[in-house]
Amino acid sequence: MKTFFTILITLIICLSAEAFTTSTTTNAAALPPTQASWTTSSSTSLQMTVLSYNGKKKDFKAGSPLKTAVAQLGVKPRYSCKKGECATCQISLAGRMTKPCVAKVPPEPTLKSLKEKGLEIKA
Repeated sequence: MKTFFTILITLIICLSAEAFTTSTTTNAAALPPTQASWTTSSSTSLQMTVLSYNGKKKDFKAGSPLKTAVAQLGVKPRYSCKKGECATCQISLAGRMTKPCVAKVPPEPTLKSLKEKGLEIKA
């Protein structure tokens, strides 16, 4: 039992010493591509997604709450739990069933036709 604790303490000391010897500067080339782009880009561009409902189109920031975007378009889904468990608020967004109480506005589509027309919402 005594040797187990000795080995454990030795291992902890080695790991803590190794943690202090590594450099603390971050190199953008060593980071994963998503983090490297965050550190190298000086300006952030806002991605806007066009959503449409009954002929009404509006731009929304990608990642913003879908509940507020849908309300601004005039859709009034029923909300019961407001956690995404009951699915009473479920709507069709670009052909997919989505729960706006917990969902975010999707990123801008890559197809040119969808960029122009917008993602169709059906309640």
